[in-house]
Amino acid sequence: MRTAKFFAILMAVTILLSGCDWLRKQLGMATSEDIAALKREQERAETEKRAADSLMRAREDSVSRAFQDSLALAQKSGMVDLSNTNRYHVICGSFKDYSNASGMVEKLKKSGYTPLTIDLKNGFRIVSVSSHPNLSKAYDHMYDLMDTKFNLDGDIWIYDVRQQLHIK
Repeated sequence: MRTAKFFAILMAVTILLSGCDWLRKQLGMATSEDIAALKREQERAETEKRAADSLMRAREDSVSRAFQDSLALAQKSGMVDLSNTNRYHVICGSFKDYSNASGMVEKLKKSGYTPLTIDLKNGFRIVSVSSHPNLSKAYDHMYDLMDTKFNLDGDIWIYDVRQQLHIK
């Protein structure tokens, strides 16, 4: 009888000292350690998300400032007037013979585009099918054009006005 009392008291003390974690563990439920680890993981994930969001906002602000600075510099230099176009142009043809460029412009207009011709310093005239404020959008449009049935004979690329290869 003394032994049974001893074990009963020992069991009661063990349960009191360990709280209900022992019971939770026996029932297959989350213990306080599991809950604390989950909270630490959630806090770490939230901290990483806030840091990533902050970094993304900083990058967007930096790119926007850089674009505005380059726009002002280009306009001051007189090399290019960017008031009605964006920095990156999707070029669908480069022609030494200007009549070929005109033909490409007509072909694009019939397909619903509003092309723009740009004269280069080397005597070529390039035909821009669209202009975009950032490079990823320009590439997206370029690949879309490549995937369409509109035949560009493989002569499609991106021109950045910062290269200043064009005539004023």
